[in-house]
Amino acid sequence: MHKILKVILSPIVNFFPKGFPTRKLIPLLLLQICEAFTKNSIAAYAGFMVTDFGVVDSPNQAGYYSGLLNACYFFSQFLSSFFLGVLSDNIGRRPILLIGSIGSIISTTLFGFSFNYWWAIISRSINGLVNGNIGVIKTFMGEFSTKENRAQVFGLLGLTGGFGMIIGASIGGYLARPTKQYPSIFGGMKFFETFPFILPNLVCSSITTVGVILSYFYLEETKPRERTNEQWYLELLNIFKKVIERTIKIVKMLFSKEFVGILCCFSYSIIAVGASMMLNVIPLLMMGSISVGGFGWETSQIGTFNMISAIGIICTQLFIYRPTVKFFGPLWTNRIGSIGNFILYNIPPCIYYLYPYGNVALWIGLSVYSFMVNITTQFCFASVMAMIANSVTSDLLGTLNGLSQSLVALFRLFAPLISSPLIAWSFTQKFPFNAHFTFFVMAVVPLINFLLLLLIPKSINYPKEEVQYTKIIELDNIEDKNDIQQKDETTQQDVNPTNQTNTTKADSSEEQVNAIIIDEGE
Repeated sequence: MHKILKVILSPIVNFFPKGFPTRKLIPLLLLQICEAFTKNSIAAYAGFMVTDFGVVDSPNQAGYYSGLLNACYFFSQFLSSFFLGVLSDNIGRRPILLIGSIGSIISTTLFGFSFNYWWAIISRSINGLVNGNIGVIKTFMGEFSTKENRAQVFGLLGLTGGFGMIIGASIGGYLARPTKQYPSIFGGMKFFETFPFILPNLVCSSITTVGVILSYFYLEETKPRERTNEQWYLELLNIFKKVIERTIKIVKMLFSKEFVGILCCFSYSIIAVGASMMLNVIPLLMMGSISVGGFGWETSQIGTFNMISAIGIICTQLFIYRPTVKFFGPLWTNRIGSIGNFILYNIPPCIYYLYPYGNVALWIGLSVYSFMVNITTQFCFASVMAMIANSVTSDLLGTLNGLSQSLVALFRLFAPLISSPLIAWSFTQKFPFNAHFTFFVMAVVPLINFLLLLLIPKSINYPKEEVQYTKIIELDNIEDKNDIQQKDETTQQDVNPTNQTNTTKADSSEEQVNAIIIDEGE
């Protein structure tokens, strides 16, 4: 019995990765939760916000305008994420993370005070502009982790990101429009009648404030800024030059034999756009009228569904993801998740047919579906983060994470612009162009990701430095055997990559090694 309990509880006992500094991990995970919380808390009430502001007359039409409200955040994040990633490589990770988090606190609060549609658009855009922290957080994670704990570290990042996404949407559903949802408590309060969406945003700002305080005291800089005696404008010019240099270097990767990192960024973007489409469309399906295939729900019921979804995320990261990625590796785990999403993305409109069997059957169907789709989605997100960290050396990690976040924001920009109006249009159509058509279109997205993953080599399962070092040793052993008649024993020892000699022979050997590694990576 003791052994059985030990096996069952080991994922909980070993929740924090061995060898990873816990004091640094907690504030990073908390800021990751806050970023996901801020980004997705609007999902449950965006349609109601558009309706309350008088932009549309019917909840069935809300998708036409709620899509723009969601898209402006990702457009702004697209503009800033790559630049912030490059800056973190030059002036340090910590200041970028702290400044961005403080900006997020201010802009989130401003969004909560929205009193019309255009105020909401502007404040949401500012929020996206300063909220490019996720790329810097991933860079911190990549630099603090080792080859032994990297899969678990990025699994936790997927857990907290997914948890923040679902809990954010849940709290948004529970706390938005409190005077209508809880008239016995908030009825007659003029403040909450004037600003019906302030409560979930205040909660989000408060949690982010805690994350900023912990980060300030416990998070140490991993890439300290080089101190110079130059004038401030010369330092600024130097930083700008480095931004240009890094940008050119990343562009060159597209046309080099190190393009795998770029492919991983595109995989991450495709996964994100599929998840964003689902996150935007499912609440619109749930608030839609029963007569057109919707569920006719209010924000509190949508919040309950999102809360149930969090169970699937937690169980996946505690009990399912780690053994799966240990057995299959990040690449195949991502492929499995993509195929699973292709199947599961078609299911939500079918759950509508459980309505005649009562609410219990409906909630059971929704709960099982939510659990399954969160398993496959977490497989994709957690594994692709590890793949990105494995694809480049540490000097380019911040830049590549910034690029990946910019691409994610760009792809997510189109997610609500396409999916939200599409579901609103489908409510006016009959089969096969009703809600089933919308979800089928979204199901194509993970299928595209699976096809893209077929282009990525197996070497992505291991950190780039480890792959190179191992290949160098293997190649040197071959050279030692083939050239034993041409070299004496001393020269053979000098070829060893751990002894960094300055001889011409050693330099040429390392160049040959790098060329062979890149060829094999293709």
